[in-house]
Amino acid sequence: MMHELEAILEEARRIAPAPPRSKLDDYAEILWELRRKRKRVRSIVDFLQQHGLLVGKSTVARWLKAHPVPQTEAPRAGQSLPRSAASREDRDRAHRFFNSNTEEP
Repeated sequence: MMHELEAILEEARRIAPAPPRSKLDDYAEILWELRRKRKRVRSIVDFLQQHGLLVGKSTVARWLKAHPVPQTEAPRAGQSLPRSAASREDRDRAHRFFNSNTEEP
């Protein structure tokens, strides 16, 4: 069974990747770098437009929401983790705490 799984995985690795679905996919590293520097969406749009990429604020905002800064990267000196780094359980607990009239056990 293990050989079968490895063979399937190897075959999956040989499949060519699909083309980018968003024109921003090619700029992922740039977008993440600007977000790590805590740049707002409007600033990111201005930066991209200065470099010839015509893109709207809502497009960038949706892309960033769908592609948060990877959590595998350690924060640089003087930086905190992005909000998305909190576990879903922690966010749910905080949401219940701040949106209820009763104390959590």
